[in-house]
Amino acid sequence: MLRRLVPATAVAALLIAGVTGCSAQQTASADCTPTMAPGALSDNVVVLGEFGQSPQVSVPKETDIVSSQRTVVSEAADRSAIAAESTFVGVNMAFFDSESADTLYASPGFSDPALAPEFLLVSEAAANPLSEAVRCAAAGDRVVLALSPEESAQLATQLNATPGSALVGVIDVVSARPLAAQGPVRGLPNGFPAVVTNEDGVPGVVLPPRAAPAGTTAATRIVGDGAEVTADNNVIGQVLSVGWDGTVEQNTWESGLIAMGTEDQIAQSGFAFRTALTGATVGSQVVVIENEGDQARVVVVDIIGVN
Repeated sequence: MLRRLVPATAVAALLIAGVTGCSAQQTASADCTPTMAPGALSDNVVVLGEFGQSPQVSVPKETDIVSSQRTVVSEAADRSAIAAESTFVGVNMAFFDSESADTLYASPGFSDPALAPEFLLVSEAAANPLSEAVRCAAAGDRVVLALSPEESAQLATQLNATPGSALVGVIDVVSARPLAAQGPVRGLPNGFPAVVTNEDGVPGVVLPPRAAPAGTTAATRIVGDGAEVTADNNVIGQVLSVGWDGTVEQNTWESGLIAMGTEDQIAQSGFAFRTALTGATVGSQVVVIENEGDQARVVVVDIIGVN
């Protein structure tokens, strides 16, 4: 039997455009162009508190805006992790009524730094004012966002803000990661299929000319530098699942990131391989062989985030 290469997708057919590899991430800061600019309201909001602390704001009165604005009010010295196109960005956010400056919402991470951040996907295909507010910001930056009444209408209603007024947000960028695993590459144990990735981090599987080993086994191929996954974490990432006969069973590189849930949610999610992700780190790629029933498969999981 010939060894079979099963790619996740052809590069030209990627629905998530511009997935960044290592070299692209290093130059993202210089190449990145924000789509949202500073303005009269975002420039003049006074923010009290340091990065990571729950912010309080003073909002200038009678400053009407017709388009949304963003101002980076504090910058991290390290510009290596940039919220460029096709990145998964961890944030803590707080929103304020522009008329009263009352706090309408604050991420739990402001009160407990041990809690996972919330996430935004920076992508032209799924652009929205929140994700565009952090485009080109670096992990460690604090951004003031002023949402115009038109663009903030739905969110303002949910937060019980003053109708017809702008909405002010303060966003701390906690992390920014590409939509693919990134880190040192390890060799896989004997008996595993080979896994290859293209320059964009998209994996393919080279199936060996032998039967799959019995049971379920897992190995980490790429070691990420993020937090360690716990059993209680909801894992967010990319999945390529290929039957031992070469049939592609699932490919989120074409359909988009998915949440794989916690270990306790395996019965509902159907992701039996979720157990193998506990103990790995965010940014890692884990390869799992499942051969418990009639159809053996190999599952390649890129862990992009947890919450």
